[in-house]
Amino acid sequence: MQTPFDEYFYPIFGCGVLVATCVSLYAGKARGWVMPLLCLMGGVLSFWGTLFVGSEVGYQMWQRLPEPPPEAFADTFPMGALLAGWLPGALYCGFLFGITKLILFLVPKREPRVVQEVTSTEQTESKNPYQSP
Repeated sequence: MQTPFDEYFYPIFGCGVLVATCVSLYAGKARGWVMPLLCLMGGVLSFWGTLFVGSEVGYQMWQRLPEPPPEAFADTFPMGALLAGWLPGALYCGFLFGITKLILFLVPKREPRVVQEVTSTEQTESKNPYQSP
């Protein structure tokens, strides 16, 4: 049976995890070090922020019940998420980043296709006045 905490926490946190996943996977594909670092920071902040906001809103909604159970007032989780929520966010985003980099490293690079050069006789046969001979 879901509590009001679950009904509010999972959708909020799920959106943050989805954003963190997309941004971390993009960071794994990006080149250089500035863009991947910024993307990873954004992913960690998304994970961390929605973990805190989802837990805070979940407990508030749970406590608004007419007769809330005692578990609804054991709301130290939002404070823990605020203080240490960056750690699971960093582990999650770092894991996805590392897996993406590893997969891209193991996939063989493709050679660019060679474009066939058009000979000068083929160019003049097209009778295009704007085409160089």
